[in-house]
Amino acid sequence: MTAGGNERLCLELIRRAPPDVRQALITIDSASEGPLQPLFEAVPNLQFFHEPYSRTSRARFVLRLARRLRSLQPAGVICYPFGLHLLVALAAKVVPGCRFISHVGNPPAQQGPTRVLFQRIVRASRWLGTPLWSCSETVHDQFRALGLRLPADSRPLPNGVNIAELQRAAASGRAKRTEPGPMVAMMARLDSIKDHDTVLDAFAIVLRKRPQARLWLVGDGERRAHLEERARTLGLFPAVTFMGVRKSIGDLLGQIDVFVFSTTAAEGFGIALAEAMAVGLPIAASDVPACREVLASGVCGTLVPPRDAAALAQAIAVLIDDPDHGQQRAAAEARARAHYDIGDCAGHYYSYLLG
Repeated sequence: MTAGGNERLCLELIRRAPPDVRQALITIDSASEGPLQPLFEAVPNLQFFHEPYSRTSRARFVLRLARRLRSLQPAGVICYPFGLHLLVALAAKVVPGCRFISHVGNPPAQQGPTRVLFQRIVRASRWLGTPLWSCSETVHDQFRALGLRLPADSRPLPNGVNIAELQRAAASGRAKRTEPGPMVAMMARLDSIKDHDTVLDAFAIVLRKRPQARLWLVGDGERRAHLEERARTLGLFPAVTFMGVRKSIGDLLGQIDVFVFSTTAAEGFGIALAEAMAVGLPIAASDVPACREVLASGVCGTLVPPRDAAALAQAIAVLIDDPDHGQQRAAAEARARAHYDIGDCAGHYYSYLLG
């Protein structure tokens, strides 16, 4: 159980179930344990099940899952792995009246063979009656751009964050800070959707004029070894720290001065952006559709051209030198409360699932 945006959203939704609702969490991958496991285990009366999935045994997976769901008799199911939701939805057909939602976290490909694959998935979702709930307007619009009618009840619903908890943890984190120099951080999975390479290149530029600056990269993933080697080549150690996965994001947010989110057009939402906005941090982010949406086209943060290390370095330097940015930070916190509060997000999910 990794600590990406989907897993954190899942945890927050489970925590906000109506008091009379029983819940079960079914994991399908081999890495069923991870840094968020203790937080899931702390949820009262949450049942855990593991139904391993393999591409070579899809039929057996559907049958096993169908048996599990028949025994649980859920009123509703939320499925996070997009594409695999087709098999889960098929298994859920054994439960009469069960409502089903497929959470969609990233935009579809708009050209080539992968676009055709996404079109097939959308058609199959419509045939199964499986609504697609996109994590942002950006993702929803790109699915509509495939030129197909989406399944009934499909909609965009932005991911939510626990604003009150983040603010409490950030206040606690500020009291723990020991670093004297400017603290910069990016919090995201170390994968190909994100663009940590540009962050490292930009920080190398920042470091030349601000040798006391420090960079935290929070998260883990398949590109960690590559990024550590890049940081080594750029001579960034010990100014850069690869923090790995952390449970208390709010605590870390309270200890930094500038939040960076360098990503690609494949980004669907960027829940870390909403978390940074919730605690009023100055933000520099890539000018890609998802970040543009979350940051209200630059009202709530500085947008820079993607993969432009010089522009990102300049934005970071400006935010370091003028950390207050009171109007921007106030706008960010207000937007987080208005659009990205987990209570509102959870309310939409449970209202639909429970009919």
